[in-house]
Amino acid sequence: MARLTAVTASAGAGKTTRIVGDIAAEVAIRPPEEIVATTFTIKAADELVERARARLFGDGRTDAAARLLGARFGTVNAVCGQIVSEFALDLGRSPSTAVIGAENESLTFSMAADRAIAAHAAVLNDLADRFGYNDPRPPTGREGPDWRRTVRRIVDLARANGLDADGVRVSANRSIASCRSLPPAAASDGDALDTALSDALSAVMAARPAELSAKAKRPMEVVRAAHQRLARGESLSWPTWARLAKAECAPTKDGPAFASAMTALAAAAGRHADHPRLRGDIETFIRATFDCAAEALTAYQDWKAQRGLLDFTDQEALALEVLRDPAMAARLRERISRVFVDEFQDSSPLQLAVFTALAGLVEESTWVGDPKQAIYGFRGADTDLTQAAFAGAASQGESADVLATSWRSRQGIIDLSNALFTPAFDRMGLPAANHAFAGTNRSEAGFDRAALGWWTLTGKVDEQAQALAAQVVACLDDGGEWLVEDRSNEHRPLSIGDIAVLCRTNTDVARYARALSQAGLPVAVERGGLARTPHVELVLAACRWVADASDRLALAELARFFSDDPESDAWLGAAAEANAESALSDLVPVAAALAVLRTDSLALTPAELVDAVTALPEVMARIECWGDTAIRFDDLEALRGFARTYETECVSSGAPATLPGLVLALDGADPKRPPSLAVDAVQVMTYHGAKGLEWPMTVLVGLGWEPKARLFEPAAEVDGEMDWRDPLANRWIRFWPWPYDSAGGGSALEAAAAESVFGQAAWRRAVQEDTRLLYVGVTRARDYLIFAAPPKRPAWLAVLDAADAPPHVTPPAVDDNLIGVGDATFLADVRVLAADEGASPRYPQAPHVTARVAAAPHASPLFVKPSGATGGGWRVAERVNLGPRLGIDGVTDMAALGEALHAILAYDDPTRDGARRLADADAILRRWSVAGLSATDAVEASTRLRAWLADRWPDGAIFSESPIRARVGDQIVQGRIDLLVRHASGAALVDHKSFPGAFDRWDEHALGHAPQLGLYADAVTAASSDACDALFIHMPVVGAILRLERNSEAT
Repeated sequence: MARLTAVTASAGAGKTTRIVGDIAAEVAIRPPEEIVATTFTIKAADELVERARARLFGDGRTDAAARLLGARFGTVNAVCGQIVSEFALDLGRSPSTAVIGAENESLTFSMAADRAIAAHAAVLNDLADRFGYNDPRPPTGREGPDWRRTVRRIVDLARANGLDADGVRVSANRSIASCRSLPPAAASDGDALDTALSDALSAVMAARPAELSAKAKRPMEVVRAAHQRLARGESLSWPTWARLAKAECAPTKDGPAFASAMTALAAAAGRHADHPRLRGDIETFIRATFDCAAEALTAYQDWKAQRGLLDFTDQEALALEVLRDPAMAARLRERISRVFVDEFQDSSPLQLAVFTALAGLVEESTWVGDPKQAIYGFRGADTDLTQAAFAGAASQGESADVLATSWRSRQGIIDLSNALFTPAFDRMGLPAANHAFAGTNRSEAGFDRAALGWWTLTGKVDEQAQALAAQVVACLDDGGEWLVEDRSNEHRPLSIGDIAVLCRTNTDVARYARALSQAGLPVAVERGGLARTPHVELVLAACRWVADASDRLALAELARFFSDDPESDAWLGAAAEANAESALSDLVPVAAALAVLRTDSLALTPAELVDAVTALPEVMARIECWGDTAIRFDDLEALRGFARTYETECVSSGAPATLPGLVLALDGADPKRPPSLAVDAVQVMTYHGAKGLEWPMTVLVGLGWEPKARLFEPAAEVDGEMDWRDPLANRWIRFWPWPYDSAGGGSALEAAAAESVFGQAAWRRAVQEDTRLLYVGVTRARDYLIFAAPPKRPAWLAVLDAADAPPHVTPPAVDDNLIGVGDATFLADVRVLAADEGASPRYPQAPHVTARVAAAPHASPLFVKPSGATGGGWRVAERVNLGPRLGIDGVTDMAALGEALHAILAYDDPTRDGARRLADADAILRRWSVAGLSATDAVEASTRLRAWLADRWPDGAIFSESPIRARVGDQIVQGRIDLLVRHASGAALVDHKSFPGAFDRWDEHALGHAPQLGLYADAVTAASSDACDALFIHMPVVGAILRLERNSEAT
């Protein structure tokens, strides 16, 4: 193998700066086109190439900077895609192969594998019922198990580990064999176990007292239901067996006869782990799941091949094929000579195989990453494998190449991090010499408060969130007491956008975001599960009932959504009536309108049906009354976009586009919700989502989390010794299903699985991954790290404890301000927080412009965007000179410049600090790759616009990028208004246009956009009843504002 260097870069230690410097040095000795640099996100890849080019420009090497655009910089799949494209003919493929984007991959798989999955649905659905997968679930926010997701997970793991359909079937045999080895051995006579349970149930029913104790009531509900099922000749699910095994009562209150019967029942049901039918069901489930996965994988690969498509994993697999072919590899060697891999620790086995093959091909490779931040095992990364590769690559170097000085965090945070994690990482094979921080580049000058905090959250979980929100408000009120350091090393008070709250689960994200929002703070939230939001579920239920009048479940869902009392079960009573359809329809105010829609449903595509339902005033009014209107409308726009994408995929595949198909595609793709648009807001996200980010104040919640071995989920295993040089060798997929749903804790099966070799390995991986995830959370903090902990010792911190040793972390004692870590102590801001029931919102949010319209006669809905409006009858009534023309270079992409200026004008606030305004404007211009306009000029455009607005409407309320949706005539107008001013006598609209033309063309250009402004004005009037006749075109580049009005004869 050629020279291979592994660079270990701790969090915030400047790894990107290191790579940029190395690339700049390499450009001096080799053609830029021979350099390959890859990372795992588009954003990181773009940053890498831009910073490398900026470095070259700064060194005066403009030629090299220009040629660097020809280098192979990009994500892993993008670089692999370039290789595949160059050798397409050798691979027997078309050079113009289309690539399935990540956002469409799940949808494409759902469509391609639909028949294969449907072929196994009968068997797997029946087994899923026996395992309790479809049992009613408590409203905890957690999803129940789903065999379809398991199939998809097996397919993804197989492809990431280089397995084909035959490899999947072999994995089924291995999974069954390994599961059979788990004790206890199956009993010989299952019928005897069934009879014993039936007799025990009958005995309990016969002995039950007239009045049950509180302790016996819940178990008796399970007993009664199980007895009734057996009486009907039905079998019991395995979760029911497990729950019966835990049946108990109060002997004194319930009587000795009933207590004896309950004890006998628990003993009879407790034999469930010995039941031969349980073993048979588990093995059948394993076999059917893997068979389904193998057929789905084949169908997916065939579907893509027939249409000339590739996905990201295909690009990686085909690139590896090129690298392993001697002839093609020799030709590639002539084109590349240097490779850089960033975020190496997140590699899948297939990606590692590509990197290893590249390292053997080129003169030199550098792998950069941090094994301590390997937290994506659930996405297919193999942390054991990448850690072994890091260690192996490092052992080949002349000396350890380590970046250990933090450029991010204050000294107190660095010292705490070393004390917390060094012993645990050492036990994981990550010695302090390579993985502890050597220090920090940050200075403590200017700070008068400790970098650490320990805030104990008391009360129930919702009260804990409210208590934390109140403390965040208090910190912002006392911002001068919490000084933070900006990028120019200046200290300033803490502000809203400086704070992040990191959570373990999406449920916690929602809980803390809700508490912060109720405290009046703007919140930016990481969100998932579009199809599981109530407003999307409402629209889909309406669509399903329109498409199928016999879908009584959809009608019942609508009745529940339209109930004003969330606790009401009126819909359930209606569903049980003799004329259920009529009774349910009476509870659905929109039922008549949906029935009218049904008459035209055969002429509507799924996307058009979604549009038609969302256009109904009753539907929108119901969604509006739930609050968070703008967020919910954004979700509905995402649903509409998904529906259109689904139809496009159907057209390309030749498959029919149907509403059931759309619903199945939504379930399979599980699309995310649109990202939050808030900028200056408290960020609330998961620890996983926070990787690569940083904040002046980082608050860690969810510290009561306990590690959970993912033992009953599909997992990649390897036979024998792992060899990082041959990462795809001897790999297979293990899957053991959990047959007890939410029951069965402490069962013999759970204990046997946990004690097995696989169970111990899964537990080790879980503890190590939780340790790394905690490290990621701790190292996000720049100035303040806050542990928001439960009253008891946080269970998550126990992952840092050594075996048979006292706790590694000791929380502060009452009236103390010291956190104990090992033998060290750390000064901290210590508080006990409790919710204040009398708290009220501090920062109420401005209302959005929303439609309040009466029902209109039915017509097929037609949505219109104002940008497409046409029509004449307009004139320029006034011209305002704002100032001189902005300087642009004449070669700038005007579309990008327009987008950047729109963003700056929407975001900028002249009352903010001038340096901060310039820095933000510069960041936006760089994001849009606009080099021909200076940040100074952009900020000046914002300043003079705001000055004009303040002069014209001193008391006006200004709303930037304001969403609008309203019925105008027979159309639904929707879009986003650049700038809306609400004043005493009505409203005014301002539309930004980055027009750079000469004076004599201003009127013509402005009038071309008059119909667009006019339609927006009509929508605002319809939505709010405000007169809206002051319409302006703002041309920031030429420094002018033109007022438009309709000609008298046109009005």
